[in-house]
Amino acid sequence: MEVLVNAIANLVIAVSVSLFVVAIFGSNNKTINSLSQFEKLFIRIGLSATACGALFNLLTLSNPQSTEILMNIGLSLIFSWGVHFHFKYFIKKKKK
Repeated sequence: MEVLVNAIANLVIAVSVSLFVVAIFGSNNKTINSLSQFEKLFIRIGLSATACGALFNLLTLSNPQSTEILMNIGLSLIFSWGVHFHFKYFIKKKKK
């Protein structure tokens, strides 16, 4: 059961972080465009590493301790909310 919960959490993390990257860098965002190249690279590497780590955990069906599973559930909820928030308030609002 723990492996399944962790796999679902890692799937949600991988998908939501990928969508978050697309939402941030795929739109014409003045705040992101005003960042230096170093800052843009830093956030891209951080988000990509998070998505890749979650994907690799999913593919290997890792069975970590319960504290790490809880952290993965939390991360999946935070990134899912972040994607929802970004699309709702920044992407859809711009289209109107």
